[in-house]
Amino acid sequence: MTHRPWTNGTLVGFDLETTGLDREVEEPVSYAFITWDRGELVDVEEGYVQPTRAISEGAAAVHGLTEATLASLGAVEHDEGMRAIERRLAKESAQHVPIVGANLAYDLTMVDRTLWRLAEPSSLASAHWRGPALDVLVIDRALDQDFAARPGRRLAELCEHYGVTTAMHTASGDASAAVQIVLAQAARFPELAAATLDELDARQRTWHREWCDAFAARRVAKGQDRLDPGESAWPYLERATLF
Repeated sequence: MTHRPWTNGTLVGFDLETTGLDREVEEPVSYAFITWDRGELVDVEEGYVQPTRAISEGAAAVHGLTEATLASLGAVEHDEGMRAIERRLAKESAQHVPIVGANLAYDLTMVDRTLWRLAEPSSLASAHWRGPALDVLVIDRALDQDFAARPGRRLAELCEHYGVTTAMHTASGDASAAVQIVLAQAARFPELAAATLDELDARQRTWHREWCDAFAARRVAKGQDRLDPGESAWPYLERATLF
């Protein structure tokens, strides 16, 4: 039986802008869900969230969001914003619609930890989010392994490599870029387009773990600290695995 290619279905780009870099303690200040269907942009949901912790100077320098800016943009209270993210992720998972992003393990782990700290704690697991997911960074590392020629794989560099032009460092711009990149990857790598979403979920888990193992070995060889074992978890590090 043939299956409908995921490239011809609905894809939802997802991205966060945050208070800082540590996914265990930082919080979202903006989020976006960008819906594409049959290769065309059909819907944009972007929201702003007032965090409960300070926005670092480094983060504000990148995305330009401060408490005052967020207030002017109509940012909602922290718990309300996180519940909106939780509901949307759960909805897409229930419909087997893939979430697309770059380095999803960062964004989704932060969402999971932030949900746990709400007045009424929850998690991605309790929200029944189980994927599928498409991570353009994981896919790129696995299918184009010429790291000597392309050592940098940040989103801006992926956009350049795959010919994607979009506004950067906004949640909506980065989420839209991720969808365009994954479609470009599917066009470049036929085996990617031919696989089912369930197959790609399993492959990405393996690809990410293999890349982390190789990266950890390179760090040890250089006399650097070992990689945190939690870094190999994909599409996010479940809180239960921390204990």
